[in-house]
Amino acid sequence: MIKNVAIGVLLIVVIIESGLLLKHSSSPSQLAMTPQASNKSTLPPAGPNALRRGGPPVIMSKGMNLLTSPLFKYAYQIAPGAVSTDSQKALTGWSVDSKTAADGSVVVSLTPKDSDDQSQTYTIKSGEKLYFIEQTPADDKVDQDKDLNYRDDYGIIVDQSGIIQ
Repeated sequence: MIKNVAIGVLLIVVIIESGLLLKHSSSPSQLAMTPQASNKSTLPPAGPNALRRGGPPVIMSKGMNLLTSPLFKYAYQIAPGAVSTDSQKALTGWSVDSKTAADGSVVVSLTPKDSDDQSQTYTIKSGEKLYFIEQTPADDKVDQDKDLNYRDDYGIIVDQSGIIQ
């Protein structure tokens, strides 16, 4: 009888501890994946030094607002319209090809200049914008027009309000 009571007490303690662990396991990186329209405080810092400081990367997803995120200062508009001088610098090592589709949308292909099998293609509809994310400009060799790590550069499509599509 005493063994059964002891086993029951241990089982209750294990269940309570498991519940407490689950409750306290929420981390900033999990919060960063939750769409927040304008709450910057839940997102970790972005940029070239963010990972060196031991923080999690900024993970943006559909429904989040790029314009109010820490990632925005590393975002360069590349479509629609003319590409600015700053955007051209961010695109070091990349080829950009834009074509207008029959439905009026713009299809933009981003391809690293030294690799034609790593292209990214985006379709921008009316009222949307395409931003190129370049958090680590230190990996760009501007004088050689080469990006040494093109796997960390990508596009994000947003609507008029900056909401990721």
